[in-house]
Amino acid sequence: MGKKILKNLGMTIESRSYVDAMHAVLTHAGWTTYSKAVLSGVTVTGFRFAVHRRLTAESPTAYNWMAENFLAADFVGVTASSSAGFSFHPTFPLYRDAAIGQIKASLDRGVGAVFWKDGFAIAAGYDDEDGILYYDDGGGLGLQRLPYDEFGQNESPYWYYQVFEGTVELDPLEIYKESLMQAAYKWETPDRVLPEADYACGFAAYDAIKQALSDGAYDPVQAAGVFESYAAAKRDVSEYMEMLSRLWPQLEPAADGYRSVADAFQKVMGAMDGDHNKMKRKEQSLVLLFDEAQQAEHGAIGQIKTFMQERIRNRFDHIGLR
Repeated sequence: MGKKILKNLGMTIESRSYVDAMHAVLTHAGWTTYSKAVLSGVTVTGFRFAVHRRLTAESPTAYNWMAENFLAADFVGVTASSSAGFSFHPTFPLYRDAAIGQIKASLDRGVGAVFWKDGFAIAAGYDDEDGILYYDDGGGLGLQRLPYDEFGQNESPYWYYQVFEGTVELDPLEIYKESLMQAAYKWETPDRVLPEADYACGFAAYDAIKQALSDGAYDPVQAAGVFESYAAAKRDVSEYMEMLSRLWPQLEPAADGYRSVADAFQKVMGAMDGDHNKMKRKEQSLVLLFDEAQQAEHGAIGQIKTFMQERIRNRFDHIGLR
């Protein structure tokens, strides 16, 4: 029987993505000094842009967590392990026990863990006597208690966790360049795990948003949540590109493009002003704002591809290869 609580490990919701949890754990462990916005860029998380064609709430987290979150850590030189599955499987209790064991082992090493609790959350401690994990979901309630036997019991039947194991020294310039390669790839390439009949990615995601707003085929509350998440992501990418433009002045046009993207998304949020019902009354003005953002981001990606053209040519027809 043991107990461990990591002091000063907490999570705040800003980018409204996996990066919120990842940043909390890595900064607490002393494994990164990146701001959350820069971490969003170097892990490529901020460049991911996919929506359900009816703008449903899960759009920002509709991706292969096992693969993408592994790569997010790999891109910045952090080794990681993860596991996931469905709680309705008869073997789930065995996987749950193994997951809790791995999370506890990470906590014993002084490193928090990321897991899914109807949103990405961080495990910050445990108490075997009470049979609980202490976790923070960024909601402002501080550490909360999760009984071991409730781990993985989410609104959806999916469970997931990730533990970080160590670091590998990488050249920061190579990290930045790789993130630009991946940004171009995600802009142009549909996510293989998402059926194109239901989801759209990158450039096409804007078209799907404009179509849904024009047709009225969406729920305003869910759509507002999607827009809020992506407004945070575009703001993060804008800050990241601003940093890169100071390093490489050739990227200033791309940084300027992403400033326009972030500004357009901020105007979308301002148009609703916290009232989801306003969306139905302002659909045409929102379509124009998303069209503005789409053209600005398309131009920014074009500038990135020009800057990275030699490396892109070296990867032939598949710039996503690493």
